[in-house]
Amino acid sequence: MTSILAVETSTAACSVALSMGDARYTRYSEEPRSHTRLIMSMIDEVLAEADLKVGALDSLAVTVGPGSFTGLRIGFSTVQGLAFGAGLSVVPVSTLEVMAQTYRRKYDPSDLQSGKVLSVLDARMGEFNCGAYLLDDQAQFVPLIKDQLLGHKAALELVETIDPCVVVGDTRALFVNVANAQHNCQPLYPDARDVLEIALVKHSRGCAVPIASLDLVYLRGTEAWKKHTKLRTA
Repeated sequence: MTSILAVETSTAACSVALSMGDARYTRYSEEPRSHTRLIMSMIDEVLAEADLKVGALDSLAVTVGPGSFTGLRIGFSTVQGLAFGAGLSVVPVSTLEVMAQTYRRKYDPSDLQSGKVLSVLDARMGEFNCGAYLLDDQAQFVPLIKDQLLGHKAALELVETIDPCVVVGDTRALFVNVANAQHNCQPLYPDARDVLEIALVKHSRGCAVPIASLDLVYLRGTEAWKKHTKLRTA
């Protein structure tokens, strides 16, 4: 009976999810700039509901990026404190992969088994964080490209190249001023309950690691490669 606590704060939504065997306990809120106030109370609530202590968990999980700089730091530092305090390992998950999983859970499209999902987050200043995923024969999302930061034009070109069955996330910003856009779009935020489902699979495959080895992932620059900013102190 695997117990994992998942935290997601990378966008305007803030959420927590806990597994205890087949049971799931969740909290979700869309209150921008309230993550610091909400996150610990959400964690306390799901633990209390499950009658579980942090030390009894098998692991923690958290989105490590891309996303809001402040939001990512809130979630990561929260998990960091819990992991160090209880000696727990952590499963890192891409925000963009979570968005694909959130779409799958919430909308359950019949054609997704054979389709691709393109996740986008508005990075401001005319740039977008982009990730593309395909369900494999074990019903798990596999990346088609590395998560990357692209300018508006390049992001639109990526949509045409990938030809996804759906584009999810900050789709209104991506297709603003695009006449006659023909793509299926679904605005959404990532949700910790989907971080949890991804983390349970990754944990079973031995992907949980010590918190000291983890970094947040920010996508920076026109070269669209990952840069890592360490939060821990030496």
